[in-house]
Amino acid sequence: MIKNLKRTFKYVKGRYHFVVISLIMIIIVQILNFFSPLIVKEVLDNYIMGIEFDWVEISEESEKSVLFNDRIYKQVRFLDDEDIVLNPASIIINKSSMYFINDEVVAGTREFNDNSLLVTSNDGLVYTYDIVKLSAKDLTNFYNPVIPMLVILIIIIFVRMVLVITATYFQHISSNRVASYIAKDARTAAMKSVERLPIKYFEAEPAGKMASRINYDVDGMISLFRMSVNIVLPTVLSFVFAYIGMFYLDYRLALISFVIYPIVYIWIRYFLKHLKVLAEKVNELRSLLTAKINEIINGISILQIFNFKKHTVKEFNVLNDSFRTEQLKEVKLNITAGWNMVGLFRGFVTVLIVAYFGWQHLSFGEIAVTAGLVYAYNEYLLKIIDPVQIIFQNVCEYQHSMVRVERISKLIEGELEDDTTGEIDRYVGAVKFDNIWFAYDKDNYVLKGVDIDIKPGEMIGLVGHTGSGKSTLMNLLLRFYDIEDEKSGNIYVDGMEIKSIPKRVYRNHLGVVLQEPTLFKGTIASNIRFGRDDVSDEEVEKILISVGGENILKKFDDGIHHPITRTGVNLSSGEKQIITLARVIIHNPSILIMDEATSHIDTETEAMIKKALEVVSKGRTVIVVAHRLSTIYNADRIIVLDHGIKVEEGKHQELVQKNGYYANMYRAQLANIRK
Repeated sequence: MIKNLKRTFKYVKGRYHFVVISLIMIIIVQILNFFSPLIVKEVLDNYIMGIEFDWVEISEESEKSVLFNDRIYKQVRFLDDEDIVLNPASIIINKSSMYFINDEVVAGTREFNDNSLLVTSNDGLVYTYDIVKLSAKDLTNFYNPVIPMLVILIIIIFVRMVLVITATYFQHISSNRVASYIAKDARTAAMKSVERLPIKYFEAEPAGKMASRINYDVDGMISLFRMSVNIVLPTVLSFVFAYIGMFYLDYRLALISFVIYPIVYIWIRYFLKHLKVLAEKVNELRSLLTAKINEIINGISILQIFNFKKHTVKEFNVLNDSFRTEQLKEVKLNITAGWNMVGLFRGFVTVLIVAYFGWQHLSFGEIAVTAGLVYAYNEYLLKIIDPVQIIFQNVCEYQHSMVRVERISKLIEGELEDDTTGEIDRYVGAVKFDNIWFAYDKDNYVLKGVDIDIKPGEMIGLVGHTGSGKSTLMNLLLRFYDIEDEKSGNIYVDGMEIKSIPKRVYRNHLGVVLQEPTLFKGTIASNIRFGRDDVSDEEVEKILISVGGENILKKFDDGIHHPITRTGVNLSSGEKQIITLARVIIHNPSILIMDEATSHIDTETEAMIKKALEVVSKGRTVIVVAHRLSTIYNADRIIVLDHGIKVEEGKHQELVQKNGYYANMYRAQLANIRK
């Protein structure tokens, strides 16, 4: 838990003033809440129920005296030196009525008749008193001495309420502002990590699942911060202040209350242990659901064409049902061992307080038990229990937040590529693969002792059947994967071992055109520039025309400023490939890799790409991973791989005449074209 809090609060940096404001407001609220029961106790005991305090008849009117039945009365607590006391008097509350007695009433069991009161004292003696029921007007007169102070206390209670509302408002504004910054910075950190994650991570994780982590799991940090500041911290302070009040009112009951904490600890441990397991399952299934939805949406055209919808919906329902089942288990746990149990405990505590103070006829030792005392003590106990109930109501979300923070932290803190940046002289373009052995899985080698020596400026064709190791070899050159074992060979560029150069620095002079052209939402120009804002529109147009993009400019009225939608769906495959080739020229790499760049295009577009390739190839080393052999007829050399082994090398005509692997591939493709 502490680790996750540190992960969350590190994004608070630079916003500490908002946190300080929030903390000050929380402390103010808790101090005001601490005094609230004491103020109400004062109102109840000394000003509402205080009318039962001792009265006396005095000789003449003075401040806070009351005229009743032509006699003057005053409470003993308000007597001053000038007052002359004549006789004792009493006011007694019975149910909803109040009665005046022109005498002092002894303590004991009371029995009310029509106009008299019988009191049986503790030693068995019976006393009879004449009583007069007070009218509303008389009652008001007897309350008049305390009304000014009562009004002041009521105003204080109202002001306290306004201050609590105001402080709570500013506290939530401050904490939510910090939470929004945490979300922003955490998402930025997650995206920066995504850019530096090894390729193997993306191969293992579905895209939808990763999107869920960045979008949804970051909210775990927001929830964790909000609950820590808005719930946990106020609960701790409420707990401390409540115990101060409880010890002030009755230290014995306060000490007795500590007996229940071992039971509460065991209960919470049990609850959180089971909740964590369920929370992890629920969050994992939620991510898988998101990934499945993403997969269905991206492949909707294939699903509709092949009528695969029923099977897909069935798979989705299985996943969705698992998610529902785990959520239901979580709800059951909350109901049986969560906030419902706290509610039961809350009721038990209230009963315990009444029983404690009711023991021995509402008298305990030397403590006179009053309505205000019972109210105040109950309020302080509830200030401990109610926040605990709020925590239990939110503990499910709290546990989910912990799991989400763990998940997003694995992304942010996971294995990242070296982020060192810098400049390096443009490569001459010599590339050497020296005895390359490589396996994605241990001992299952994809490349087996491959040796290739490429001269600067050469155009190399790399061919082979599916699974022969072509793309793997290029992934090693691009350093999407590194050769970890020194015995498995090395790759050199201009005589330098590529592992000795930081990855980002090394890639400064590499370019790649993939089988599936990658375009981003924006314009044709922004996709060609791709970070090179110093390139003018005229240069962009000139480069686009040089690689055969005249038709693209003619097709769209707004030319290079034509918008490109998500992944370039409003462009043909050939147009997208032309744009990616123009991007290559803008960035001017010394080594260019084209990975199956013509495999998904028609013959006419292929001819256009071949022409563009001639332009792109000038002044740089080009490695073409070819599916269509026609793309590499004019290559300086063609290298044939089979099951990870280099089996042939030479020019097109030489390899055809050799009548080996390449010749068989060539004749097979030629036969398909003729058909």
